[in-house]
Amino acid sequence: MKKTLAVFLLLSILIISACTPQGTATPMPPISTDPAATVTTQTPSAVTPTAADAPSILNSYSNSTFGLGFQYPSNWFGPDEYISGQTLRVEVGSDIIYPYGNPPETPSDVKNSYNVVIQFTKNNQNLFWNDTYQSLQSLKDGESVSDTRSLIIRVRQLDLGRFSGFEYIFTLPTTAQTEHVYGREVMLFDQQTNDLLTIMGQPNNVEVSMGADWREVFRNIDEANLSIFHEIVASLTIN
Repeated sequence: MKKTLAVFLLLSILIISACTPQGTATPMPPISTDPAATVTTQTPSAVTPTAADAPSILNSYSNSTFGLGFQYPSNWFGPDEYISGQTLRVEVGSDIIYPYGNPPETPSDVKNSYNVVIQFTKNNQNLFWNDTYQSLQSLKDGESVSDTRSLIIRVRQLDLGRFSGFEYIFTLPTTAQTEHVYGREVMLFDQQTNDLLTIMGQPNNVEVSMGADWREVFRNIDEANLSIFHEIVASLTIN
């Protein structure tokens, strides 16, 4: 039996599904939790979190209504804040950040940028994230689960105050022939309040030269920004 599970999780599907403006990115196909789905190890390799070469985080963001705050590099753009009901979405990045739901008329010519989207939903009632969470619970660090259209790799278990969850990589299996997808996400959940917190980092406007392995190109950009991603996660405060 197939269950719906978002691979592009949590920039498109978790992003305020009830109030998503028209023209936003199309969610990627779901990850199957069917018993026939394969489980492999480090495909591609999960990156071990490290504090080495962590950047100086100078700018601060806070929202008193949601009780959420974090820090990000002073030379990054944003934050772009979008609120819908009980959901707060904040985006920062190494290239210019456009208002959520309003793509630019002329795309940026900056190649290989990186952005981070933090989304917090109070008393979340949507359960489309639950299959991903359960799949991650069944994996060990470095293991992956995939089907013909999607692949997730568990990086580590993570606790943040009253929240518990996982860091993982989402991408496509080698058999998939769709648009390139590669990103890193932290998914955190508070079982007492049903509050859901996600932090997603993803390469943007990636330049892949002819003959290059696109997964390695995306992975290299992700690794180059890994210390920033982890610093943002570590700086998060939430009431």
